[in-house]
Amino acid sequence: MQRFGKGWLTIWLWMIVSVCFGQVVVRTEGANVFVNGVNVVSFKTASVYGLSAEGRATEFGLAVEGLPYFGEVKLRKVGKTHVVFAGGKRLVTITAAEAKAHGSTTAALGMSWSRKLRQAFLVPPLQVDTSPMLLPVPSTRTVKVSGSEFAEAVVESSDPAVVSVQKTATGLTLAVNSPGNATIRVYSTDADKSFEVTAQPYAALLPQTVAATVNGSPASGATIIGAVEGAIRTQLNRLPGSNVEISPTDVSSLADGQARTVPVKVRIFAPDAIERVGTVNVIVRNASLPYRKESELWYCNYPENVQSAGNLFAANLKINQPARMLYHHINESGSPLFIRIQAVNDSDIPARVVVMPGDGEPDKNPVRVGLRAASQYFRALTTGSGEVITIPPRSTLPISIRRLAPKETMSGLCGLRLIDGPTSVLVRTDAWPPFPLEPRWVAATNSPTPWRFVGCNPINEYDSSRFEISKHVYPNPFKTADVRYEVGKRFGFFKIGERPISGEDQRRVLDGNFGVVYNIRADISNPTPEPADIEIVFEASAGYSGCLFLVDGAYKESPLLQPKAEYRVERVTIPPGGFKRIELVTIPLSGSSYPSMISIRPFQVLSTGITSGGK
Repeated sequence: MQRFGKGWLTIWLWMIVSVCFGQVVVRTEGANVFVNGVNVVSFKTASVYGLSAEGRATEFGLAVEGLPYFGEVKLRKVGKTHVVFAGGKRLVTITAAEAKAHGSTTAALGMSWSRKLRQAFLVPPLQVDTSPMLLPVPSTRTVKVSGSEFAEAVVESSDPAVVSVQKTATGLTLAVNSPGNATIRVYSTDADKSFEVTAQPYAALLPQTVAATVNGSPASGATIIGAVEGAIRTQLNRLPGSNVEISPTDVSSLADGQARTVPVKVRIFAPDAIERVGTVNVIVRNASLPYRKESELWYCNYPENVQSAGNLFAANLKINQPARMLYHHINESGSPLFIRIQAVNDSDIPARVVVMPGDGEPDKNPVRVGLRAASQYFRALTTGSGEVITIPPRSTLPISIRRLAPKETMSGLCGLRLIDGPTSVLVRTDAWPPFPLEPRWVAATNSPTPWRFVGCNPINEYDSSRFEISKHVYPNPFKTADVRYEVGKRFGFFKIGERPISGEDQRRVLDGNFGVVYNIRADISNPTPEPADIEIVFEASAGYSGCLFLVDGAYKESPLLQPKAEYRVERVTIPPGGFKRIELVTIPLSGSSYPSMISIRPFQVLSTGITSGGK
């Protein structure tokens, strides 16, 4: 058997490489030499014979092209310098000047060039990442392609309308034109490569800027956060059907006339779209509207027990005549119902409305849902904190929309004010049989502020259905009272909801005064020589109830109270010969029982059944 020496074995291996990977492709650019797309040598100095760096690059390239085979690349020391050999041929001498220009030695530079040349010889005919790609529409993307045959290769797209492709010196440039799928193919004599591109739009482009307007002295942080989230959901430029996840944001109150930019982190995603995570900047302005008391109370409670679909309430919200709206309905139809309250602007000009919302999640316990609703409204009442919403011409604003199972109650208490636009907008309440809803409307039915999910919408035939203006409108929905207590004498008493206010037509009265704001001034004096501990107590005199109070501006909320149970609203110590005035604000709640009793009396440590909200 014939044996080959080590040198012949090396030649044989490199010939296999030549057969497998094709001939080398050499290209020069100035003083740079590329072999199979790899920059193997960069000359910086002329030769000792005066050949320029560019000339040396050309000479080196010709030497590589002329190799009889891709022989082993070796670096040898010759005299005081080093020489790179390949295929048994001398390719280049590393001069001291060249090494110095590279900040290296002749040995180190020679090893670097030798290594790159070996790598270049091993480059296949075509080298490209064939992993599938997901690219946004529109966009461009460069794809690196190398290989000994890339210079002569053909490139094509299976669908240029989706992704078109152009060949460059170092790879491909993809232009993503429309959603869809395309196959990008690169092929030559000895190789054929392809990869899949899926083109999808972004769910949204970020960052974006939207705007919200609030009102209040100041506008509360809760109002601002709600308005910010509503602006993002309804104003953000995004794909139809996309979903928005909003990261929690901590926002402080905003004074009259001030503006602030609130950056909010969001995640936006949709089917067949590229998810985006980024920032939406919300510019929030306080409209600084002068305070104006509600001029009337709308009592949307007839019928309280809703047995079929139809119009339940309608009233005209007149410009600069704020209204307080109380609504409270129980589904007694035996099947699910939607109950919707909306403002309808059927004029040709925009209407700007301030909403102070209060809407309780439906519940089979009417006292609980009434307490939830009033709690939201009551917290905003102290500063008039609300959201300013523009209703476009021929459009509607959903104030509340709830899906009620049989026996469930919906309840709300909100402030409404038309500040400019037409002379009035219609506010109506309607019951509807259930029907399929888009996802955004499903979210709206689960929110106390549905406009923050669906915005305003064009008027449709259902918004124009028959209605009747309600007679249950009550002017000046406020009560004032003075209660006095002197230590050592008869307790101070006051009944809430005992004397009903009269309706607009002077024929109706509002039994229980539900939704009427009570301002009670409690004067307590102590003529004795000893300090006295005094308590102010709410009693659920007429039955199962809850209660809300502002005590000198501080919010107090009771648990649900069984009949005759008591809730300590406040406890105070009056010094000898002292006097204290306490300002109380309260409101009879939907679902609760009235009249109820307020007592001012000595503090009773062992009061039976009392729940403390004071000290």
